[in-house]
Order: sequence, then structure tokens, then C-alpha cells
Amino acid sequence: MEVDDDNYFASNETLRYNVRFIIRHPAIDPDVITRTLQIEPTRAAMVGSFMKTPKGETLQGRHRDSVWSCTLRLARNRFFFREVVDLIEKLEPHKAFLVDLIESGGEASVNIDLPGDTNIGDILPWREVARLGALRIELGIEVFPEFN
Repeated sequence: MEVDDDNYFASNETLRYNVRFIIRHPAIDPDVITRTLQIEPTRAAMVGSFMKTPKGETLQGRHRDSVWSCTLRLARNRFFFREVVDLIEKLEPHKAFLVDLIESGGEASVNIDLPGDTNIGDILPWREVARLGALRIELGIEVFPEFN
């Protein structure tokens, strides 16, 4: 069977995805994460603080852990793992901090959010997977059927 690449694969105009880096920890002040990594978070909250909606409205529940996240919204590039490799390069100088964060009860992950209505894919080479592992960062992929 012959595949017409022009019709089978999504055009660059329809390609879109998010790369999210998320840290959770039972006690750390999110400001310490920001200062150490020198990356501005998209969202951050201290353990015990009231939860808020993405629009900033206060909810009744409180955060069980400190949370810190940075989301990159990207488009027009099929190769989303390039952004992960760029993130790894920014994080490697802070390996000791990240390992200590994980060993003291925290968790860190890079999540790729993909639309469910577009053909998009990439491969993360094993060497890059090993670099993520050395930083104790997990990799997640999530598909959203109605991606906004």
C-alpha cells in the first residue's frame, strides 16, 4: 500500500503540543526550585497553600505537596523530543539538586501533551533517555482528544 505523505501526515500548521516539566515535593519552597534551576514556573504552590484554578480562583482544598511546573506550548514542529533534549541540557548542571530533591521524597517528570486529532510522533534516543534517568526525571506522554 502506498501512502500519500501530503495527506497522511499533519501539516506543520496543525502540529501543536505541550512539554511540561513538573516537580512535586513534600516540603520544598517552590521559590528554591525557581532560583536553583533559573527557570520561571508557569505554576507554583507551597505545601498547605490553597489550591487555585488556572484562572487564579481560590478553591477549598489545600496542596498536599509543594508543586512547581513549567509548560511550553509549541507548534509547527513534529519533533517534540527536541524540546526535551533542550530541557535536559538546562537541567544537567543542577543534577545534584534534582537527585537530592528526589531522594528526599520528591518526584520530577517531563510530560508531553499531544492532541488526539493529529498524526504526530517522535523518538527519544536511548542516550537521551539515559540522561533523563541520571537526573531521576520520569517521562510521560498524554493524549488529549480535544486538545486546546
